[in-house]
Amino acid sequence: MLSGKHFTVETSGLLTFAPGVKAPEPDVRRLADALPVLYAEVPPSDRPLYYMYRGVYLDNDQELYQQHDIRYDLTVVLPGTIGKEYIKTVGHFHPLKPHSSETYPEYYEVLEGEAIYLFQKNNRSGDVEEVMAIEAKKGDKVFIPPAYGHVTINPGDKPLVMANLIESHFSSLYGPFREKSGAAYYYLQGEDGKGDFVKNPRYQNSVALKLVAAPSLTQPVAAVKNKSLYEAFVAEPEAFKLLK
Repeated sequence: MLSGKHFTVETSGLLTFAPGVKAPEPDVRRLADALPVLYAEVPPSDRPLYYMYRGVYLDNDQELYQQHDIRYDLTVVLPGTIGKEYIKTVGHFHPLKPHSSETYPEYYEVLEGEAIYLFQKNNRSGDVEEVMAIEAKKGDKVFIPPAYGHVTINPGDKPLVMANLIESHFSSLYGPFREKSGAAYYYLQGEDGKGDFVKNPRYQNSVALKLVAAPSLTQPVAAVKNKSLYEAFVAEPEAFKLLK
């Protein structure tokens, strides 16, 4: 199984992989890329915010993932803030599956650090209908159901390393969050150093934020309760057909 022993997080946030791991060069999201979804206006810069390694496998497992059209990715979200706002991903929604009224789901797992996954469902006019924040720590798995866009926030003081399982061919939709300057809530650092959620005034609907702990979430794939996402997929790939 692929686990934390197969990579090292460098001080830069980049990953160094052990022999036997196939991993691409990471895609880098920089401050300039996040400007359209931030709480406050800040000067653009090439400061890195997170690194995405799309398609990471042990040598013997790559063919298995490709046969099932499933991709295993690793993302490192750096700690810190942009002004008052904790560093986050730019966020996206998923498209509809072919010949279906359902969008692609996704599975996440926290490997190092801690995360807040902000889930958001929009109505047809693009306004928020439901929003929840899932607090997740190392070892927690979080399933993103169809119809929810999502943003990942690093609320900690260490790099957040997370894995995801996803259908390998579709392209994510970034427009809905960009058009509203982000999700329905921002996560800001208060004067006491603690985080606090603040509403995004660009949404007309006023929807209360639901706070949820990751362990309380229902897991649609039973095997992930006692295995990592990577290990669970290799052991039982057919159980993850719901991602396709």
